[in-house]
Amino acid sequence: APPPPRELTESGAGVFLADLDASAAIHVLSHLSPVERARVAAVRRSERAALKSPDIVVEDDPALVTGSADYYDGVVYGSSPPAMNSPSSPPSSSRPAPRREPRWSSGRLSMGTATHVEGGGHLADAAWREIDLRGAATANSLCTLRGVACGAVRLLDVTGSRLAKRGDILDLARESPQLRELRCGSLGDNGKWSVRDVDAVFEACPSLTLFECDVGVKIDSRGDEERYEESLGEVRYVLGDRRMRVRRLKIHSGCVDSAHVVFECAARAARAGRLRSVDASWSLKLGCGAARGCAAMMEKHGGGFPLRRLAMRKANIKDPGAMSLAGAIRRAAEAVAAEEKESRRKEWSGRYAAEYESPHGDVRDPVCELRWLDLGSNHINDPGAAALGDALGPKVPITRLNLRDNQVGVLGCRSIGYGVARCGATLRRLDLAHSGFGCQGAVALATALATAHSPCALRVLQLGFNSIGAVGAEALAAALTSGSFRRLEHLDLACNVLGPDGVAALATLLEPIDSDDSDESGDATSADDGGSTLSDDGKRGAGLYSLDLAVNNAGGDGERGGIRALMKALETNTSLRMLNLRGNDLTPEHAGDVAEMLCENVTLTQLNVGYNKIYNEGAWELAEALSENPSLLGLDIQRNEISDDGAEWIRGLLAANSTIEEVDMRSNQLSPEVVESFGKSFGERVNARWQQEPPKVEKNDENMAARRTMVGEGGGRVAAKKAE
Repeated sequence: APPPPRELTESGAGVFLADLDASAAIHVLSHLSPVERARVAAVRRSERAALKSPDIVVEDDPALVTGSADYYDGVVYGSSPPAMNSPSSPPSSSRPAPRREPRWSSGRLSMGTATHVEGGGHLADAAWREIDLRGAATANSLCTLRGVACGAVRLLDVTGSRLAKRGDILDLARESPQLRELRCGSLGDNGKWSVRDVDAVFEACPSLTLFECDVGVKIDSRGDEERYEESLGEVRYVLGDRRMRVRRLKIHSGCVDSAHVVFECAARAARAGRLRSVDASWSLKLGCGAARGCAAMMEKHGGGFPLRRLAMRKANIKDPGAMSLAGAIRRAAEAVAAEEKESRRKEWSGRYAAEYESPHGDVRDPVCELRWLDLGSNHINDPGAAALGDALGPKVPITRLNLRDNQVGVLGCRSIGYGVARCGATLRRLDLAHSGFGCQGAVALATALATAHSPCALRVLQLGFNSIGAVGAEALAAALTSGSFRRLEHLDLACNVLGPDGVAALATLLEPIDSDDSDESGDATSADDGGSTLSDDGKRGAGLYSLDLAVNNAGGDGERGGIRALMKALETNTSLRMLNLRGNDLTPEHAGDVAEMLCENVTLTQLNVGYNKIYNEGAWELAEALSENPSLLGLDIQRNEISDDGAEWIRGLLAANSTIEEVDMRSNQLSPEVVESFGKSFGERVNARWQQEPPKVEKNDENMAARRTMVGEGGGRVAAKKAE
């Protein structure tokens, strides 16, 4: 549609939507969100009439009409119901007058057998035909749509709207007789639809041809055979209905036998494009038998591995089960590669060749669609992890691999590292935390990662709780600073044994990287794939976004070399936004090193130095440095034995710097009076709950008095840094 006339837009005068011709009005509506369209409809009567949704006419079941004055044979839901006949005046004809009810009164809609629409404004179809509320639907917005749009809506998309409730969506569907597509996946923890909910949606809205949602099914034990078969029948019904598009199927409980049935139905539905993800986590009864059944059914009925996401956390899977899944993934990828090779051969030869025959007995082309594989918290050792690493390759489009809380060793780390290098164009998140492979495993992983010869898409690397020391840190730093991993943004090395030397080795990861030199491969990272959030200006130089070094003994025995090297690199770093140094035995001297960095760095937004020993002196150093810092938003100084004297410096900091949004001072040694005064003065900017008992200090303690005098006179390294 053409834009509005130039004379209307250049005159500076406002133009009402109803005063434009239809093509210009439709052009304007295409640039408005559904909420904005609803606001336009409330401007004037003209706009209300133009955007008025058609009236919904529902004819009641004749069996319910008894001839009594209490029943009517027609119900009309309109945007502007006319005045009702007074009870004393008879209707104009012998036929009972249609009862007009507000649109939100949906009780009688279930009684209708013939529903149609009448009337409506000339812009109603353009305004309400397709409503996109992805990530923005709330109870209020859905209620508004029921009042203005339900007679014209054909497509409603509320995917990712965690504030939307299933009951509100069902009410809107019930009152939308022309609704054809309803998409409501990823609604949060309470957004899974039961089979009974799905039945209610189709019963309330018979016009639906596509319903996309997340479904949860509880598989009862074999003890109650009738209920067991009924629950399996629910799975077959949901995955077999051609109108259904299941984004995520969550199986609660279950056993090996039921897993075979579920994965058979899942393979067929995924191959037909009606299912994306299966989550069979938290069921210790599954074990390796369920993993073998999944692999067999994917190959037999899915023609490879058609599932995009498979989660089997805490499912008692061991090496045989992991090896079965790895074999299915590897064979599917090999079949895809063979089919592509055959297609290229036919194209190059220019001669007719026989159709490709799938090794899975499927006349259709083989598929390998696996994006996410989550096998965390199982009993997978080196053989199973090595098989999974060997299965990864260019034809496996995996973006996330989670093997945390298994027993991955050196062999598994090496195989997974080579797999990451092979499928580097797609893999964005790797989680090997809680595996305990130590320095040898870290060196093996780093050696394999260094073999990548092309830019890798890896964004998130989680290696916490693995007993990695300085040697492993040096190997990882050398591999990750190569040109292949310049897109790495989140590195988690918490709860290892890096020590000062290991922390110093990681300083090279914070050295500036020119944006021109960084790779341009891959498209933008979505939130689901673990992408980062950019700064306020929308730009950020290549390099780490967050670094977690909590509980690594970085300041052990007062050694300052590691922290000093890390802070020196951060002075010129422009990419890091979050730094976690929690529980590293830091002293006031280490706090001074951090404070000197804060005098130079103007991009860090979150700093955690909680559970250390910086005391009042360290709090003063940080407060002095942050008094003029323009970027830091959050400071965590929990459990640092800070008393009322140190709290005064934090009070002055919050008064001087309004950029800081929150300071966490829990579990220190503040008196109740100071905690109360913080709450009154700064509200939610200070969290000072749960204080420890304040230290007992004698009134004539000369050392403490001398220390307060030194701080009060403004001495210290930050003052010297600012004086420079």
